[in-house]
Amino acid sequence: MKRKILALMMAALFAVAFFAGCSNQGETPVASESPTATAKPTATPTPEPQYEQLDPNIEGDLTIMMWSGDGTYMEDIGHKDLAPEELGGFNQAAAYAVAKEFNKLYPNVKINIFAKTDGPDDAVGNWAQHKENFRAEYGKYPDLFAETDIPGMIQKGLIADLSLFSDDPLYKTLNTGIMDLMKFGDVQAALPQYLLPWGVYVNKSLAEDNNLDVPDPAWTIDEYTDFIAQADMENFYGAMDTPFSFITTGTNSVSASLGQFPTEDYVQLDSDEVKSLVDYIAEWADYSVWAQNEIGNIPPEVMDANWWWSHKFFLENKLLTNAGDPWMMGAGAHPDAANGNRIKAEDWDIYPRPSTEFKGNTVGIVIDPFAVYNYAMDDGNPEMTDEEFMKTKLAYTFAAFWTADTRSWEARANQMFLEGETLAPALNDSFPFVVGEEFEKQMDAWYSIPTHQRFQDENLMPGFQYVLELWEDGQLWDVSDKIYPWYYSEEGERRMILQEYLNMWNVDYAGAIRTEANWADNVKARLPEWDNLADQRFADSFEAINEALAEFYGK
Repeated sequence: MKRKILALMMAALFAVAFFAGCSNQGETPVASESPTATAKPTATPTPEPQYEQLDPNIEGDLTIMMWSGDGTYMEDIGHKDLAPEELGGFNQAAAYAVAKEFNKLYPNVKINIFAKTDGPDDAVGNWAQHKENFRAEYGKYPDLFAETDIPGMIQKGLIADLSLFSDDPLYKTLNTGIMDLMKFGDVQAALPQYLLPWGVYVNKSLAEDNNLDVPDPAWTIDEYTDFIAQADMENFYGAMDTPFSFITTGTNSVSASLGQFPTEDYVQLDSDEVKSLVDYIAEWADYSVWAQNEIGNIPPEVMDANWWWSHKFFLENKLLTNAGDPWMMGAGAHPDAANGNRIKAEDWDIYPRPSTEFKGNTVGIVIDPFAVYNYAMDDGNPEMTDEEFMKTKLAYTFAAFWTADTRSWEARANQMFLEGETLAPALNDSFPFVVGEEFEKQMDAWYSIPTHQRFQDENLMPGFQYVLELWEDGQLWDVSDKIYPWYYSEEGERRMILQEYLNMWNVDYAGAIRTEANWADNVKARLPEWDNLADQRFADSFEAINEALAEFYGK
């Protein structure tokens, strides 16, 4: 279904929505027709300077580094003619499709891609280490790269400030709220490259087969609790885990508080709101696979058969709900029944997170930023030379084309690659990042691929349609760990700033496990201490970012 996108105007990390380009401007006032009215001369407005596009004949060499590929390094892919069977990695295929279109505009630019297998982190090292390994092997840092730690990259001065190109018409089509997610002060640290709504999978077929009432998509936290409590906990389970995200985004005390970028009290973990929702966790533990497995109530063969993975449990009709794995939405909707990740239930949906007495229904976010290397620091001086500026502009132009240009979206939707033993499109599940008519065109491309066609059916997936309404209405109160100061270092170990709070299920932090009667009281007693620790770590992180903005960006 075509929709007019709302420009989600979020205060740094969160949204207050308005309809982009759709506001009623009213009629222009007409000058008085009274014979006594005297016309006054008006100054000719100074036209805004036109953004200077790159010379089509510009020469350059750009290397992209991502994950979700086949681990090969492919050079000058835009000038190759490759069969889908020659593309064995998702992001190699996506880069190939985009490069082919980009080289129609800029034929003298050489585009290379290295996309490692699997995710960003693995047994070899984290994503930062993989980028350093790339530099050691190829003698340069990648020009463009997907990123997992924008604040950390700012503190090292390794990513460019893309606000330099804010006059670019393509830049102006990008959703302002999404762009603000990756903005620190005046520094635009990245463009969006992957963005998903994070809701809750609901298996309606499983519920109906067991004569269970299915709640409406606009469900409450009590309705969610009642729904999962109907699981028999032998043949099927209520949930995979006890979703702490329902507290984090269901109060004004955690994510919503962080989104205001406060200067002192970053979170209020010991608020009455948080404490009241902690009690739900203890109740959900009775119907959660992980909590029950912790006390030996889930047979090992059941865990093994479902790979200890929530999506596998859900696709095998073992879960009523799954609040994880939002990135499996397209795979779950695969039309081929033989596909191993396809959800076997015929009637399933994606609901928003349930409402609480403090927040209405809301949607979480998943975002992967796309960053450009900061060439300005190659000589140790943050002030850009002309050569450094042109390198940055070329890399930005490609990143913006990939991200925002409809030709890129259509090319990826039409490009096939070899995924295992079958061909699949090179367009992922990410929503478009632009506003206005181009959003509608890009959503047409999004709906065109087989794994997305199910989501267009309002009768089949009313919950997902409600998720879209909330998304467009800006009901997003989530924080992405890839773009917000989320980590700190303690004795050389990288830890989450909310380490204790997010690990409240762990006996080492709570002094009890979720299924024990004293667990909720233990957590509530520790919340004040956890709150003070988190606020100090957030303050230290933002201080480090401010120092880096001054040192590397002159801000």
